[in-house]
Amino acid sequence: MNVAGDTFGLQTMLLPSPSLARISHAPVRNGQNATPVLQKARIGASINLAGATRPMFKSAFVLLLLSTALVGCGRKPEVTRSAPPKNVLVTAVRTMDVPVQIHEFGRISSPETVDIRPQVSGRVTEVHFVEGQEVKKGDLLFVIDPRPFQASLEQSQGQLKSDQAQLELNRKNLQRDEQTGPGRFVSAQQIDADRAQVQIYEGAIAKDQAAIDQAKLNLEYCYVRSPLDGRTGRRLVDPGNYVATGGLTLVNIQRQDPVYVDFTISENDLARLRQDMEQGDALKVDVVTPSRPDVARTGTLSFLDNSVSAQSGTAMLRATIRNPDRYLWPGQYVNVTLTLQILKDAPVVPSQTVQMGGKGTYLFAVTANNTVEQRQVTQGVRYQDLVVVLQGVKAGETVVVEGQLALGNGMKVNPKEYPSGTPTQRGALTERNGPQDSTPSGKEGSSAIKPGPAL
Repeated sequence: MNVAGDTFGLQTMLLPSPSLARISHAPVRNGQNATPVLQKARIGASINLAGATRPMFKSAFVLLLLSTALVGCGRKPEVTRSAPPKNVLVTAVRTMDVPVQIHEFGRISSPETVDIRPQVSGRVTEVHFVEGQEVKKGDLLFVIDPRPFQASLEQSQGQLKSDQAQLELNRKNLQRDEQTGPGRFVSAQQIDADRAQVQIYEGAIAKDQAAIDQAKLNLEYCYVRSPLDGRTGRRLVDPGNYVATGGLTLVNIQRQDPVYVDFTISENDLARLRQDMEQGDALKVDVVTPSRPDVARTGTLSFLDNSVSAQSGTAMLRATIRNPDRYLWPGQYVNVTLTLQILKDAPVVPSQTVQMGGKGTYLFAVTANNTVEQRQVTQGVRYQDLVVVLQGVKAGETVVVEGQLALGNGMKVNPKEYPSGTPTQRGALTERNGPQDSTPSGKEGSSAIKPGPAL
C-alpha cells in the first residue's frame, strides 16, 4: 500500500504542557510504515507530522491527549486553612428568685351591686344625684311624693288616740262594776262584758300602733337613699314619672373599692394550686389591663369554687384587689398572673439560649480558651424572657445566647456580650448573685409553664 500520498497538510502542533513529548515520523518510503518517535519536549514544542499517514496521525493524537491528562492529574501542593472563629453573643448564668406562675384571662366585678327599686308607689318628684356620681351610704337619691303617706300616718295616729280614750273608759267601767259587785244588781255577765271591751281596745291600740309604724316606714320609703358606698350608673327614671312598688329599677349602684377579679384555671393545675393554698400563705395575684401592661395591681386569692366545670374542665377563682383610685372598672377584661411559689436563687439564662435537639434540650457553654462545649440541660419554668436551667450549668458560667447555628463541640468562637437587662415589670425578678391564655368550650391544657420534655 502506497501511503506516500496520504500525508496530511498539518506540519506542526504546539504542546500545551511542559511534560508533553514531541512525536516525529520519518517519511514513508517503499511502502513501509514510519516508526513514530516520542521525545520529551518543552512547552510550546512542535510536533512534526509531515508525511504521516492517517492512522499514524490518530495514534499521535491519542498519545497527545493522554500526556495532557497525565500532566493535569499531577499532585498539587495542599494549602491548610483554619476556619475563622464564629461570632456569637454570650452572657453569664445568673441566679435569681423566680416565681412559678399561672397566666390567665379574667374580668373585674364589683363586690356589691344594687338595683335601686321603689318600695312605695307614687310619682317621682325629686332627683338628688348626678349620673356617675360617687355616693355614700345614706345619701338621698330620689323623692317619691310623700303626701299620701303623711296623711296615712296622721290618720293612724288619730285612730290611736280614739282607741286609747275608749280603752280608758272601758277600764273605768270594769273597775266600777267590779267594785259594785253582784249584790248591787251588777251581774257577772256584765262584768265579763266590760273585761272583754277592755281587751278589745287594747288590741285595737296595738293595731293602731302597727299602722302608725307602717305609715312611718312608707313615708321613709318615699325618700330613696343609697344603701352602700359606690358609684351610680345611668338614671333610668326621670322626675314626674309614676313608679310602682317593686317596679322598674331607678338606678344601679356598684361598689368599686375593693374589686373582684374572676378567672379560671385548668383542672390540670388544680392539685398544685390546692397544695400551695394549704401552706397557709395567701397567694399573690397580679392584674394588668391590655392597654396598660406596665401598670399592675396586686391582690390576694380569696375564693376557689367547689367544683370543676364539666363543659370546660376549669375551676373558677376570685381575687380581691384594692382599688382606691378606681383604676380597675367592673366588667373590664384583664390579664391575670397567679403566683404559686418562688424558686429561690434559681440559675437563669435568656430563653433563646436553650435549644431543642434529638436528645433533648441543650446549650453551648464557652470555655476559657473561647471554645464551645455542648451540654445537655434540664429546662425549668419560664419567666418573661428568661428560663430556669435546673441541671447542666452553674451560676457564673458563660453560655451562647445567639449564633448557635453551625456550632459544634470544640469550635472556636469570637464572643461578644449579649445586651440583656433585668426585667422591670411589677413582680420582676430580684437578683441575688451573678457576674421576670381559656377557651369557652372544650377542656383546656395546663396554663402553668413547665419544663419541656426531652425528645
